[in-house]
Amino acid sequence: MRKISPVLLIFFVFFNICCQDTSFDVSAIVVGSDEKNYSLSNKKIFLQDISEDKKTVQYYSDENTGLRYGNIPLNRKMATRITVYKGKIGAVETYADEKHSLDFVRKIVQQQGKPVAGLTERVSLDRGQAKGIVDQLQKVDPEKTRWNGTGGRSFTYPSAFFWNDGRNYSILSITIENDGRIRNKYITLSREAYINNAVFGMKYPVPVQSPWYRYMK
Repeated sequence: MRKISPVLLIFFVFFNICCQDTSFDVSAIVVGSDEKNYSLSNKKIFLQDISEDKKTVQYYSDENTGLRYGNIPLNRKMATRITVYKGKIGAVETYADEKHSLDFVRKIVQQQGKPVAGLTERVSLDRGQAKGIVDQLQKVDPEKTRWNGTGGRSFTYPSAFFWNDGRNYSILSITIENDGRIRNKYITLSREAYINNAVFGMKYPVPVQSPWYRYMK
């Protein structure tokens, strides 16, 4: 057997030490599971915010450096945030890179299955640009994706999906700008973390005027 030189061995050890815990697949996280499964506190890509009572830890990455959702890159301008409540994963909030927004939407909908509820919006775009987007969204939700009139510019699309499996809530929102940019946000959270106001940006109960009020009481 060929021996590895001491210098090369030292290089490999140094490389592993320096490069470990600098990347993370957000899609691997399961809400409700034990935080110890992921060793988030050992990752070099997360900042931490610990509550005064020590029950809640927010792990976040402002520029999503080293983060991905499966094979989909994340938005470098928006922060991914992972909430740990009482040692369990309480919530995951993330944003896909704009160029991969529709791939992300397709992935989440396939992963979550038929939504409990949803919203729609209307937008008008350049005809060629609109057709490409409509064709893709019709594969995701043909019932809520439709042309408005015969001009081939204005269309209605699914702007939000809501899921409730009895323990966790998940919301995927989609915004199509007039310039054709597509943005999204995905948050999945446990009911326990939600009702104890442990999730950043979520307030229990949601306002009565919220479209999700009847589903998140």
